[in-house]
Amino acid sequence: MKIQHGPATVSVRVRSYATVPVRMGRRTEPLKRKSGDRPRDRIQEIRTNVGTERTAAKGCPLIIMRKLCVCALLSAAFVISVRAAELKGVVMDPAQRPIPGARVAAFNSLGVITQQITDDHGRFDLYVSPLYDNVQLRVTAPGFQLATVGMGASSIQLRIAPQAESIRVTGEAVDVPSNQQGSSVSVISSRELRERNEPQAFDLLRELPGIVFAQSGPRGSVADLFVRGGESTYNLVQIDGISINSFNYGGLFDFAHIPSDLVQEIDVVRGPQSALYGSYAIGSVVNFVTRSPEDGAAFDVLAEGGTHAERRFAISGSGATVKGLGIAGSISSLNDNGPVPNSDYRNDDVFLSAQYRWRTQRFFGFGDFISNAVGEPGPFGSDPLNNYSGFDLISRAKNNTSTYGFHYQNELTDNLRLDVFNGFFLNNSLYVSPFGTSFNKDIRGYGEARGVYSIGPWVTLAGGYEFDREEVKNSYVTDSGSHDFPLRRDEHGIYLQARVSIKRFYLTAGAREEVFQTPFVPGNVYNFLPRPDFPARTVTRLNPKVAASWMLTPSTRVHASYGTGIRPPGASDLAFTNNPALAPERSESYDIGLDRRFLNDKLSLGATWFRNRYKNLIVSLGGSLSVLSAYYTDNVANAKAEGTEVTAMFRPSRFLSVTGNYMWLDSQVLSLNGGIGLVEQYYYLGQPLIRRPKQSGSMVTTFHYKRLDANLIGYFRGPDLDVEPSYGASAGLFWNRGYQNVGLNLNWRVHGNLTAYANVRNALNQRYEEIFGFPSPLLNVTAGLKWSLAGAR
Repeated sequence: MKIQHGPATVSVRVRSYATVPVRMGRRTEPLKRKSGDRPRDRIQEIRTNVGTERTAAKGCPLIIMRKLCVCALLSAAFVISVRAAELKGVVMDPAQRPIPGARVAAFNSLGVITQQITDDHGRFDLYVSPLYDNVQLRVTAPGFQLATVGMGASSIQLRIAPQAESIRVTGEAVDVPSNQQGSSVSVISSRELRERNEPQAFDLLRELPGIVFAQSGPRGSVADLFVRGGESTYNLVQIDGISINSFNYGGLFDFAHIPSDLVQEIDVVRGPQSALYGSYAIGSVVNFVTRSPEDGAAFDVLAEGGTHAERRFAISGSGATVKGLGIAGSISSLNDNGPVPNSDYRNDDVFLSAQYRWRTQRFFGFGDFISNAVGEPGPFGSDPLNNYSGFDLISRAKNNTSTYGFHYQNELTDNLRLDVFNGFFLNNSLYVSPFGTSFNKDIRGYGEARGVYSIGPWVTLAGGYEFDREEVKNSYVTDSGSHDFPLRRDEHGIYLQARVSIKRFYLTAGAREEVFQTPFVPGNVYNFLPRPDFPARTVTRLNPKVAASWMLTPSTRVHASYGTGIRPPGASDLAFTNNPALAPERSESYDIGLDRRFLNDKLSLGATWFRNRYKNLIVSLGGSLSVLSAYYTDNVANAKAEGTEVTAMFRPSRFLSVTGNYMWLDSQVLSLNGGIGLVEQYYYLGQPLIRRPKQSGSMVTTFHYKRLDANLIGYFRGPDLDVEPSYGASAGLFWNRGYQNVGLNLNWRVHGNLTAYANVRNALNQRYEEIFGFPSPLLNVTAGLKWSLAGAR
């Protein structure tokens, strides 16, 4: 039979052991087991009842046999309800063709229990403990509408749609899909990551709305992210929920080195999210979700080569047993000689994760190690002041980054879940330059406990406590004896979030109290900016958030959010100031948007207006600005950024889809506190923020036909204001002209699971600079073979 559930038509195939009306859950039908009942007690009760009825029947063999059969069936039903934890099925499109790479999740009122990606034949095979109650399946795939069905569904048919939904996404403490969030959310799926053949994950982020990347040259060079006009230090970046931002540089993260082979999904939430995540979530949150053991049996091998002697190799896989034990891992290596002298690049990664499920509990742990080295030839492009003296053949950077995380989850009751998180992050970097060798060592320890409580079908509460310890040692962070020392900060966060769901209206409201504790910091009188001793200090800040999503009609959604963000001073901010009361930077943001689907849901249009105000920014003071503060640096600067994001997605058939986005941005430098018309040195009032173009956008066309998968990618940026490449803003501000970039990616399935591919980047051979003075690569091509086994569930 077929069940029409929302936009999805579900064909239910009932297995033989499910012919008895059994609902898997804590309260098993038809036995009506009460809380605390034991199986043997219920069976004994059945036997007692049968014995009583046997006496009443006075020896009637037919009645006795009937009652014994009922007893046997009921006993079998109970045993089945305990053991039948395997949910098998297939996900198909409207033409009854299987959909590989779809994500299927079992969930209840407390969130996702387990999830899996369908194999090459669209099949899934989930294992769910019978102790869970009210279990449903949520299914999504790129280019199809999200569907929610009963757990008995074994053949699930998705309708074609342009948008890419998600099962759950970063942005709320409660697991909810992106279309039920009030915040602006984007998701890059596993299929997109594998199909696009990009070695580094950040290259797929370029095509998301509201996002601008600025990379200083060829592969491996520093890649900064600017979201909706925010600074590159305003993005909280995570791997499986573990923060990997730099404490020394105040939240900065270089996106150039995350390999795509270890990543299963990328979640991006635009707008401040400090009400849940605390520090550094002042403008956005980017979470790299790694390959998971619960995604089922998979094995991938890849080898490619290309321009500038690029060599790339990767092996990845995952698998899980029926008993709940699983592992996943990947090994990858990327080498590139670079387009100019001393621009070579190396990136090696080793990742391993393990998971164990038993009853209503889950333990997940992972470890990732990335080692990279890159030459830095310096600016060799635009040179307005004739400062170029040749390639820098000495400067090089090396980074070794380790990230470890653990997650324990236990559904204690039908409406209460406990999550415990723990993590560790370590980055050792070495920089060699003509002026000598320097090092930086960032360390972070993290622990969090969270409870999720479902009050009823409409209200869910989530709250928790988080502790972070950040520490850095750096060649330039020294004491009065010119010795480096560990500069440390402790952060405590207490948060509460409430989620209300009433029919098609979803509201999230919450707040987080942040407590920063900085111990005694020794002074350094010999520094070029002398620093006195700083006493131990404690600072508190409260960050609220409200977000709502309302489905006006099945094809029209309105969403809005308000929130604040926080970025505490980095170690360098504390080391190079004489201000003992340096405070966190703040942001306040509003946005409101409308999404609507047309042409039988094949066309989706959306627009979101946003406004960000940045306050208490830390800037250097001197000269005429000395009247504003007695310190070298202080929280006196302000800025704003407002604009509109427009998205369009068209999917007329399964074979073709077109996605585009455009952002118009107005950013300005505002007056310093206490100084009307005064701004930071080298800048001017009303000036656009550095490296934030007024216009930017992208378009991706995807074509699937038989053995061919093709992507045509294009993105553009308008002119943006930048600094002189050799000496920075002190040498002047210059306009960097805009650019257009077109790429082509092809996949051809040669035979079985073997695929040949080619990726053409900058196909029009355009000369452009994302950062003024640092040319981006010209036309370059890579080609390779990949073999994937994802059908052995």
